[in-house]
Amino acid sequence: MAKNQADLVRIIIENVGGKDNVISLTHCVTRLRFVLKDDHLANKKALTDLDEVMTVVQAGGQYQVVVGEKLVVPLYDLAMSQLQLASGDKEEPVAKASTGIVSKVMDSISGVLSPILMVLAAAGLVKGLMSFFSSLGWIDTDSGLYMILYALGDGFFYYFPILLGITAARKFKVNEFVGAAIGAALTYPTMVNLSSTADVLGTVFQGTSFEMSYYTTVFGIPVIMPGSGYTSSVIPIILAVLFAAKLDRSLRKALPDVLKNIVAPFVTLVVTVILTYLVIGPVATLISNSLAWLVSALYSIPYVGGAIAGAILGGGFGVLVMFGLHWAVLAIAISNIAVNGFDYIAVVTAVGPFVGMAQGLAICAKARSTKVRNLALPATISQICAVGEPLMYSILLPLKKEYAINIVCGAIGGVLLGISGAKAYLMGGQGLFGLANYIDPATGNMSDFYKVLICLAIAMVLTFIVEFIMYSDKRAEEALGSN
Repeated sequence: MAKNQADLVRIIIENVGGKDNVISLTHCVTRLRFVLKDDHLANKKALTDLDEVMTVVQAGGQYQVVVGEKLVVPLYDLAMSQLQLASGDKEEPVAKASTGIVSKVMDSISGVLSPILMVLAAAGLVKGLMSFFSSLGWIDTDSGLYMILYALGDGFFYYFPILLGITAARKFKVNEFVGAAIGAALTYPTMVNLSSTADVLGTVFQGTSFEMSYYTTVFGIPVIMPGSGYTSSVIPIILAVLFAAKLDRSLRKALPDVLKNIVAPFVTLVVTVILTYLVIGPVATLISNSLAWLVSALYSIPYVGGAIAGAILGGGFGVLVMFGLHWAVLAIAISNIAVNGFDYIAVVTAVGPFVGMAQGLAICAKARSTKVRNLALPATISQICAVGEPLMYSILLPLKKEYAINIVCGAIGGVLLGISGAKAYLMGGQGLFGLANYIDPATGNMSDFYKVLICLAIAMVLTFIVEFIMYSDKRAEEALGSN
């Protein structure tokens, strides 16, 4: 039993194999995400026996200790202090042989996106609310208040590569300002505005979905960019900083001490930015466009495309979240919005919080067990705020049948959303705070908002009825332990 938070952190570190076994540590909304040298040195049973630990998940090359929204930040700060880790200054040892390429990719994506996710949600909420209020005539788009708040919301996404450059630099162990500088170069107005200020010199992939024009060259090589440059993009900056980190480490090993602090960042920045505009950026853009095309192609399959995608993502996204593997899906959604201005994936994944909310409300309404009600009520409140781990680990998973209901009803809700063809225009909040994501910020059109609202309402009513019928106090107490 931990005496206080500092003692709890000490116990957690001991049971992940000690300080020397920790390569790095990040956190998301509810989890401490360790990267360990050897997972076998960790004591999962000792960790899960702690009252403050909901569960332990091993996925994506990470050892994830789920402690809940309230504890995660203070425990992270204490752990960073006890581990004496600092962002970007500890070179990561060679990855374990048992770590596969998928785990490495998942770990990289989560490490880059998770530190920024809450601010992304806040900025998206601001932008979404401005669109919502302006569409209802509650705020004048020419007013100073609107312009300032819209600048806050839109500015975050416009300069997203700068912010991702910082988090990617932390993840890949290079100076954060190197990452920021690369992001700034990718969003520099002169380069962004080339498509509107310069003449077209040529076109590549002409006549295909991947057609791109170029307006300037370097060493005779075309500088191929998306029409809006790299503003709001995700994949190019991540790949660019990954390359920069490897180049910087190589330079620092080769250069004498008197030169490395000046020459290494200079060469790293010049080479990386030029190479990003010539090679990394176009390749990353092709990847982004391919992912966007695949999603659109699936949804364009007559009658069944949206239903298939909706069933898979609506029912399966919660499983991915449980194992911490959802970051790849979120990265594709963010990338699709940058490429197309909208995304289908984010819509169907939104059903999870609402299905969980309906389940929690049904259990609270029917349960007579004090133990169950004491667990379900705070977990349901967290679920309303789109934090699903408390309900997941305290009620749904232990009861098993409830988790099956969650998956099935989530899949049904996903099918409805997929068939509706509704689009998300922002990656803002989740749950109730994410409803503004479905208002087109360019036109104020709310048709997708109403589609989502109707589908979610149907899914919630269905889930509530099924859960209310299927829930049993006796079964719950057997699974959770009697009072």
